[in-house]
Amino acid sequence: MNAKERILNAGYEDVTYLVDYGYDDALIGISSNNRAIYDYDKMVEWLVQNEGFEPLEAMEWIDYNTLRALPYMGNDAPIIMYPIE
Repeated sequence: MNAKERILNAGYEDVTYLVDYGYDDALIGISSNNRAIYDYDKMVEWLVQNEGFEPLEAMEWIDYNTLRALPYMGNDAPIIMYPIE
């Protein structure tokens, strides 16, 4: 199930989520103000497993192409979570 379907099936509407790469398995929740929450490590894993990236290449892609775009998405931009080890 993709991110959009998961969000709608959970009963949420008007949630901004990532679409160029869906990072479907990295979507871990919705904040109290309806922002999609993604796990950074799972985003990397998703690119490796689904798009054939090497881990370092995936991190560089996310950092340059995804994280830099978040400010342009406004106050509803998804949240990227970095797990504490």
